[in-house]
Amino acid sequence: MQRIITAFVFALLVVSGCRESAPQPTARPSGPPAVDISTLPDYLRYPGATAVERMALNTEDSKGTSWTLVSADPRPQIEAWYQSSVEKAGWARDPEGGKVGMLEWINPDKTEVIKMLVYEKDGKSNISITQALKLKS
Repeated sequence: MQRIITAFVFALLVVSGCRESAPQPTARPSGPPAVDISTLPDYLRYPGATAVERMALNTEDSKGTSWTLVSADPRPQIEAWYQSSVEKAGWARDPEGGKVGMLEWINPDKTEVIKMLVYEKDGKSNISITQALKLKS
């Protein structure tokens, strides 16, 4: 009888050791999910800014994407960086642009536009950037 009990206990230990352990739940990061900036060109990625929104835009005359980035830097510093970065990438100020407070550029073949507005919200600078393909009318 002692051998039967020993054999039974041994068999239980072997069987329980062969089972796979239950998968552990993966930790989920706290806070909002990361915003996809994979299509945002490097020359539009302000250093140290965090992307908080991405949105597809489709209008009668253009199709593109709009992003909102947030930075602790002051508006004049951000605007100066964008003017330098975008123009080094070959874009020129859009002569048809010029809405109050908005910076606008057009690419050399005049098929794409970039519009940027920096505004303060909650003590930080919000950078609204739209890059769009101009549709033929």
